[in-house]
Amino acid sequence: MVEPLFGLSADEKDFVLPPLAEKRRNGRLYRALDTHRREDVAAAAQRRLEDVLVPYVLRAVRETGLDRVVVAGGVFGNVAVNRRLVERPEIRELYVQPAMTDQGIALGAALAVLSEGGPLADFRLDHVFLGPGYGDAEMEEALRGAGAPYRRMDEPSEAIAELLAQGAVVARFDGRLELGPRALGNRSILVAATDANLPERLNVALHRASFMPFAPATLEDEADRLYPGLAKVRSTARFMTVALECADELRRACPAVIHHDGTARPQVVGARDNPGFHAILNAYRARTGIGTLLNTSFNLHEEPIVCSPADALRAFATSGVDHLALGPFLVTRAG
Repeated sequence: MVEPLFGLSADEKDFVLPPLAEKRRNGRLYRALDTHRREDVAAAAQRRLEDVLVPYVLRAVRETGLDRVVVAGGVFGNVAVNRRLVERPEIRELYVQPAMTDQGIALGAALAVLSEGGPLADFRLDHVFLGPGYGDAEMEEALRGAGAPYRRMDEPSEAIAELLAQGAVVARFDGRLELGPRALGNRSILVAATDANLPERLNVALHRASFMPFAPATLEDEADRLYPGLAKVRSTARFMTVALECADELRRACPAVIHHDGTARPQVVGARDNPGFHAILNAYRARTGIGTLLNTSFNLHEEPIVCSPADALRAFATSGVDHLALGPFLVTRAG
């Protein structure tokens, strides 16, 4: 049990899943499924999804004659499906709307209305940092209100990179909140990806189920070498939306972010995408020779990604994270 900070109670949720037979929508079906291991049920559902969806997309490619494919909708949050699409020779380029769930409907609706006036001018979504942001004064006020001991970092990227190089787990809260389901550096938990046993320990620290995977954030200038299939998804890979085969170099150096099939779900980070996060990765590489970090969303299990400084402080207090970088301020867990 992680000791709570600032007088907040630790989260003691029980993550044991109820038997499928307890579901009421289709008792017969769930009773049958309950005789199988949940991993086998999930694998079967995944396989069926791929077998149905991939031919569906390929038919659209054949009928339209277009080989640059854009997909949206919650099903395309499934990075394994997206990988199957990337592997098809009929598809030259794949782009996954980074807010592929209901969050992206507003953008799609706006573009649909604009298209009624004629062809749209070239439009590129360069980033998804479109949510609320908070100034230093607001963050410091939240720190004081929570009674959290803190210090101001002179060079945040260097200070954070040094902690990461020492093996610490650091929650980063900076800039505006990301649109969509992926944390892309502004509301992220960061840690070195060099320990193969890290995922199990991190899931415990974050009160997450044991099977939750983790993803790498990789410097753009290393990405082509580490992800051989990047060319087809170069643009959308900035948003952590597709699983890609990993080079042996990455598998050896960063086993904590590699799936059992040798793939990973990368976020490729360029200086223009997120200068602050890019600086942390650069500073970490200068210390370790590795330009990849484990990046997971800053939230507890079954909770949304933190939005406000108060959210960040509460999540940090009830987690096992070592440090919270709240803008230029650093909070360190006692003991």
